Amino acid sequence: MKIVTVMAVLCLAIAASTESNTVMDVLKTLGTESKLVELIKKAKLDSRLEGKGLFTVFAPTDDAFASLPEDLLAKLEADNLLLTQLLEFHVASGKVMSSGLKNNQLLPTLMGPNIRINMYNTSKSSVITADGAVVRKPDNDASNGVVHVIDQVMWPVPTGTIGKEIASNIHLTTLGSAVSKAGLAAALSADGPFTVFAPTNEAFSKLPSGVLDGLLKNVTALTDVLTYHVVPGAYYLPGLGNGDTLKTLEGKEVTIKNSLGAPAMVNNATIIAQIAESNGVILLIDTVLIPPPMHFELVYTKK
Repeated sequence: MKIVTVMAVLCLAIAASTESNTVMDVLKTLGTESKLVELIKKAKLDSRLEGKGLFTVFAPTDDAFASLPEDLLAKLEADNLLLTQLLEFHVASGKVMSSGLKNNQLLPTLMGPNIRINMYNTSKSSVITADGAVVRKPDNDASNGVVHVIDQVMWPVPTGTIGKEIASNIHLTTLGSAVSKAGLAAALSADGPFTVFAPTNEAFSKLPSGVLDGLLKNVTALTDVLTYHVVPGAYYLPGLGNGDTLKTLEGKEVTIKNSLGAPAMVNNATIIAQIAESNGVILLIDTVLIPPPMHFELVYTKK
C-alpha cells in the first residue's frame, strides 16, 4: 500500500513538472537565451508565454542580440512598444515542430505579420530558416509550445513588400527610378515570393558613362536588365550554395559564389546586406548585373 502511495506521489510530481515546463522555462534552461528572457520580462510578455498557449518561439541567442548595432539595441530597450512588437514577431501562434515546417510556409505571429519558413538543401546539410535566420537548435519542447533557437534577430520586421522597400530605401533611389520607368513596381509588390538582387546607388554609379542614361531611354533593354536581377522564390543568404545557378525572370541564370570566409557573390557582384520583406527578400549588391548577350554592347563599348 505504501509503495502504491509513493508511486502515485511520484507520478503526480512528474506530471506537475511537465505541466510547468512552459516556453519561458525552456528559454531559461537553454543557457543561450538570457538576453531574450530579460527583454521578454521588460516587455511584460512573460506571463503570456507562461500561459496555456500554444506558442512557437523563434529564439535569438545572446550572440544574436550582441551582434545588433548598439544604437538599435538601446532604442529597443528604451521604446517598450517597439520592443514588444519585435518580440511578438518572434512568436508564432500554435505549436509547430521542425517536422511540420515546409518551404515558403507562412506562420502568423502574435504581432500580425507572417514569418516565412524556408528549407534549403546544400551540399553539406539541410538548413531551415525563419525570415533568413538559421534555426540552429530546433524542437525544444514545452508544455505550452516549442522553442526553436535561431542565430539572428529577425529585424526589421517585414511589414512591406519588395516594391515598397525599393521605392523608399535611400540606398536604392536609382534602382527605384529604374523600376518605376520600366513599370515593374506593381509586379514587385505581388505575392511572390521573389529574390531581388538590388544594386545600390553606388553600384549604378560604377557603370561606364552613358550606360544608365541609355538604359533609361530604352525600356525594353532596361526591363531585361532589371528582370535579370529577380529570381522566383525566396533565397536568403543561408540558402545560397557555392556554385548554385538560379534562373532569373529575364530567362538567363546567375551564378552564386559562397565560400567559407569570403563574402557571398552573385556573378561578379558582392552581396552586402539582406532585407526580409513580406513577399520575399532583397539582397543588396555592389555591382549592377548585366545579362550576358548585352554585356559587350552595354559595358565594353561604352568604356
